[in-house]
Amino acid sequence: MDVITLLAAVLVNALLMMLALFVGVGIRSRSGLQAWQFMLLGQALGFGLLIVATRAQPQLLATLGVMALSGSAAAMVLSVGRFLSLRTPAWALLLPPLLLGAVHAVIYGDQKLATGITNLVIGLQILWGSGLLLRGAGRVRWRWLCGAAAMANALFTLGRAALVLGWPEVYPRFIAPHPLNFASLMLLNASLVLGTMGFLLAHRDAAEQALVRLASLDPLTGLLNRREWMNRAGRALGAAGGTADDATVLLMLDLDHFKLINDERGHPVGDEVLKLAGEVLRGELRASDLLGRYGGEEFCLLLRHCDPEAFSRLDARLHQALRRRCEASLGFVVDFSAGAVRVQPGETLAAAIKRADDQLYRAKHAGRGRTLCADGVL
Repeated sequence: MDVITLLAAVLVNALLMMLALFVGVGIRSRSGLQAWQFMLLGQALGFGLLIVATRAQPQLLATLGVMALSGSAAAMVLSVGRFLSLRTPAWALLLPPLLLGAVHAVIYGDQKLATGITNLVIGLQILWGSGLLLRGAGRVRWRWLCGAAAMANALFTLGRAALVLGWPEVYPRFIAPHPLNFASLMLLNASLVLGTMGFLLAHRDAAEQALVRLASLDPLTGLLNRREWMNRAGRALGAAGGTADDATVLLMLDLDHFKLINDERGHPVGDEVLKLAGEVLRGELRASDLLGRYGGEEFCLLLRHCDPEAFSRLDARLHQALRRRCEASLGFVVDFSAGAVRVQPGETLAAAIKRADDQLYRAKHAGRGRTLCADGVL
């Protein structure tokens, strides 16, 4: 075993994992896995250049190699940021490789100083990524897996920097057959494998969450779809225990003249009306209220602990907010008709919806733009 062989193993390992990711999941623009694939490419390119630098053009190729490795660490941070939905400033990703390359080219003649600064910069970059992963990781397994692998690699890299800068007579050359170099490259190989496994788990979790969203949310408004709203409303009524003091109100509302809007102004405008209606409803309701798109231009609201005075204020706010928002954004006023009932003790959701729909029917035939309520709501 020698260092060059281990460097070649890291290069081949990184290329094979990058190829496996490309075949398995492809390259998706601006995704976390795309950034991780660039990280693997940077590792392969960096160590490939360092291997060739032992044979020809050592200063130029070694400088390019450490720039590629620093860029690889930056891609790791970018991958973490994308998976965690964190903004990573472009300058913080681009500046370290560029500055490291410039400094390395200038101080190349002092190999120990060049090695120490290279390890210090790359170690701090990896430490940054591991800190983002481990802070607030909770029980998210992939974050612990990736974070622990990155932390071990960062500490080893920073330890090597401290050793070569503080005790240069002890530290061997980078390609020397020394246990420290062997351990470093084997740890790097392991961390690449563990990191790839961890980010694949993250990709799977994100895909599962996307499927859940597709199954439970209306794609146009972002509200609960009919099936999910029915499920949650049924559970909420069951949890209430059917007590009269729970004061649960079921409100069904329908946007007025929506078919006319689609016919005269076009379906894209109709879609904008639905989106604005969803935003208005979501903005006016409490966290405990349950809101969903029931179908077409119809929405359902389940309002817990809603006394008559509170309902009256809410109803007035909804009418006013929707009219103002549509006029400001679209240039015309949109209103709604609604029917409201107080859910009776032991009443099923289907029965409550039927009664609310009857009130909605009455509101439409009474001239629209109003809310009609069954006894007990107001």
